[in-house]
Amino acid sequence: MVAIGALAALVINPVVVPDQGRLTSLAVVLAVLTAAPLVVRRRFPVAVLAFVTSGLMACLAVFHPNQAAAGVVCVAVFTTGLTGRRVRTLIVGASMAPIVVAAVAITSRSPSAAELIAYPAVVLVALAAGDAVRSRRALALALAEETRRETEAAAQHRFDQQRLQVANELHDTIAHALVAINIRASAAAHQRSGIGDEAWAVLDEIKRSSHEALTDLRTTLRMLQTAPDETPMQPTQTLDDLAGLIDRARGAGISIALATTGLPHHVPSATSHAAYRIVQEALTNTLRHSNATHVDVTLGWDSGTLRVAVSDNGKANARPTSGDGHGLRGMAERAAALGGSCQVGPTGRGGWEVRALLPSGPQLP
Repeated sequence: MVAIGALAALVINPVVVPDQGRLTSLAVVLAVLTAAPLVVRRRFPVAVLAFVTSGLMACLAVFHPNQAAAGVVCVAVFTTGLTGRRVRTLIVGASMAPIVVAAVAITSRSPSAAELIAYPAVVLVALAAGDAVRSRRALALALAEETRRETEAAAQHRFDQQRLQVANELHDTIAHALVAINIRASAAAHQRSGIGDEAWAVLDEIKRSSHEALTDLRTTLRMLQTAPDETPMQPTQTLDDLAGLIDRARGAGISIALATTGLPHHVPSATSHAAYRIVQEALTNTLRHSNATHVDVTLGWDSGTLRVAVSDNGKANARPTSGDGHGLRGMAERAAALGGSCQVGPTGRGGWEVRALLPSGPQLP
């Protein structure tokens, strides 16, 4: 629409003001060529300004559309100020002022001082107006972004307070009850006087279940208190689901060997879930960031501690060893929540390895 308006102004100007020249076919062609670039003025503001200025000088030389030319150049310089930076605006202003003065001097038979000042002033005002609108928009965007950040920070603070309150309430109620249950069941099972075999088995089961539940609860409370990066949105995976995970990874075209040594029949769910997640993240990192063709996954049990090792035969020199990424930090946090550790780094054979020690807490007899 702006380009059409500019074309109409250039064509109508000599008709309305006859003493400024006659509308000829050459004049119409020049008007079209001058106004057409305004269609893309927002994408190429400086190039369009240069082209339009050249076209207007040609128009002024042929049919003198003085008032229309001033309006068209104001549109071009306004867009330049609107879409550029302050330095570019100053350069454009310094360049346009003498050009406008020269155009007025050439097209007017006897230009007055007022004309020599007024036309450049109008152009510079248009340029300054564009720059002012740009600055105002940038300020509004900055204020909106700052408001959004403050709102998010306040919401995060409220969430953290509620999360800590929930953790404290869980600890004060459920954890204390589970401790009491575990102690009494352990005492009764230790005495074993006047109690049948079936009752002993029940007490052992209560002791084991309460101990495991207490371990899981403490792990969950630690995660609540340290704001983990990810929230579980599906049933908890354990080592029983590891075979399916490895099969899916093999489907991506990589060879995976799984070896287990001395694993007990029952691994506490918190330890089992942490091991699953660490193996999952290690395999994901191998698939995403490595050219490895083979991965060895090893699980071992030693004095109540689950040892997890995932190593590949890819190049190790391009992958970070620090916990800056969410995945590496997540593996370290899962291990730390159980009182264990997780280390990543290159192997002596040139590949990459993840090693984790995941304690399961005191073992039941």
